[in-house]
Amino acid sequence: MTEWQHAPWLQRLWQQLADTQTRHAHAIAIEAQPGLGAEAVLKDFIALRLCEAPGKSPDGSACGQCASCGWLASGQHPDLRLIRPAALEAIQVDLEALAEDEDPEQKTSGRKLSQDILIEQIRPLAGFLQVGSHRAGARIVWIEPAQRLNRSAANALLKMLEEPGEGAIWILLTQQLSSLLPTIRSRCICLKVSPPDAGVARRMLEALLNSQQKTPRQGDTPKAALISLALGLSHHAPWAAQQRLLDPVLQAQQAWLQTLAETPQGWFSTLARQWADHPPEQWFELLERWAMDLLQASHQLEPIYFKTFSEAALYRVKSLGVGDCFTLIERLFAMKANLRHPLNPRLHAESALLLYADFCRGAAKC
Repeated sequence: MTEWQHAPWLQRLWQQLADTQTRHAHAIAIEAQPGLGAEAVLKDFIALRLCEAPGKSPDGSACGQCASCGWLASGQHPDLRLIRPAALEAIQVDLEALAEDEDPEQKTSGRKLSQDILIEQIRPLAGFLQVGSHRAGARIVWIEPAQRLNRSAANALLKMLEEPGEGAIWILLTQQLSSLLPTIRSRCICLKVSPPDAGVARRMLEALLNSQQKTPRQGDTPKAALISLALGLSHHAPWAAQQRLLDPVLQAQQAWLQTLAETPQGWFSTLARQWADHPPEQWFELLERWAMDLLQASHQLEPIYFKTFSEAALYRVKSLGVGDCFTLIERLFAMKANLRHPLNPRLHAESALLLYADFCRGAAKC
């Protein structure tokens, strides 16, 4: 096992997965946001189910020495299938190609790959599950992210879940259980991984940074401020926050948040110019979550995302009602669908900032 053992929310998931063995579950659906560590727990659980000598390890994990563990370590286990959208597989290919100094375009042939899981990926699993396992053990299919199953693929999966076969185990990892067909959920044991509270997430993130000796790219920004921002943008998911801390854009996001909170003279043109040079998702998620924290402040509640800006949020909404915050959030939500439209990047930025400027003017009039 790995560092997830120190995360209480993942220890609970491990115990829940262990309980599914006694219930002889053939299908498990897990809801977890990226960066919470669920993938690491599932890898260890799968290794344990495929291991030929699971009792040898003192911590209850796979032995790591049998033939099955060797196959799994090499990524070539004959009794395991990982089903993901082709586009996600291509990302992995690109990373491997870059590590080998190869041209990623040659490995993906430059073709446009699907963001969905297709029926062509599900149908061949029928043959895989009908054949006996290579080591007289389980046969496992891991589907993630399961919310990407298109309608045809989901219907094909449902038929297989109705007749799972001896020793078959389906594992569906999704960001939202409600995105799965109700008939699929009804045939699964459904588990949910909830994010830790801010304090627990922060301690886990600091432990990760110390254990891996990774230093945030902080520039002139205090490390504590970047850690708080990374956790806020990651829904308190420590592994996702760790990746954000290594991204230099986090320093810019900290400055943007400060500007949104204080709205100093010239703030509109400053942010419009800076945001035009960045992908919309990098600044939009910041503005959207800041709006959610403003809504919290209007209810006299603690911020959800940016804890260190609680006083600024209270000041910003002191002359406004809850309805004003809802209006801002609704307008941002309506704008979100158009962010991928090939507009001039500056127009996207200015449109979002105009919504926020209207909100701020409402506060000034009160």
